[in-house]
Amino acid sequence: MTTNQQIKKERLQTSIDKCLIHRTRLNYATSQSEDLFPLTVDRYNSISEASIGNIDQMVFRFTKLQDELGNNTFRFLLEFLLEDITGKPFRDILNILERLQIIDSSDIWLSLRELRNDLTREYPMMIDETINKLNHLYLQLPLLEKILQTVQQVASS
Repeated sequence: MTTNQQIKKERLQTSIDKCLIHRTRLNYATSQSEDLFPLTVDRYNSISEASIGNIDQMVFRFTKLQDELGNNTFRFLLEFLLEDITGKPFRDILNILERLQIIDSSDIWLSLRELRNDLTREYPMMIDETINKLNHLYLQLPLLEKILQTVQQVASS
């Protein structure tokens, strides 16, 4: 492996390590909250402060994991795989990831990104919408886990 390729591998591994930290903390927060899901209006209105903290941690770690994967890990992985992504828009990068079967669909990734963006804006008066987004987040966690596992496998091969 050339020095340049080694640098790419190290940069990729650092990004994966960050993702693993976020995943571990996300999994912990999820394990502390899983009995609340699916959320309902009644459950949401009666959850404890500790449960709110765990849900907030789920949202925060989902956001951080989704950001790290999308902003860094994907690019570093493709550079390591010697894919030319210079000057390519993010949608093209997602299409390459889809072609390489690292993600199932660029549209699904973009929907995760939209969910991430929606969750960062909290409107306490919009309880039904908040509950729907949190339930959707909870259902998307296995998908994010699968993507991270695939990235790890590809990076180690």
